[in-house]
Amino acid sequence: MRIKIAGMSIPLTVDFSEQDHVRETERRVAELFDNWRRMFPSKSELELLAMMTYQYASYYLALSKNREEIADRLSGFEKAVDDIILRT
Repeated sequence: MRIKIAGMSIPLTVDFSEQDHVRETERRVAELFDNWRRMFPSKSELELLAMMTYQYASYYLALSKNREEIADRLSGFEKAVDDIILRT
């Protein structure tokens, strides 16, 4: 399948079951690119793509950090429940 980002056609190999996800991602990236193009008309397409890359990487790292914190909390909760169960 092919997706378009910033006017560039990018070939991808994905399972049929993932194509809806890929299309939704393509749509959201295109939407963000168009919005930022209007907000920053003096920026080149390359600068906009770099800004978007940073934005998505920042979101990804924040989500990863949150996931790790939640996993740590759940682990602590699980240990506390195990301790309570073992006491009874």
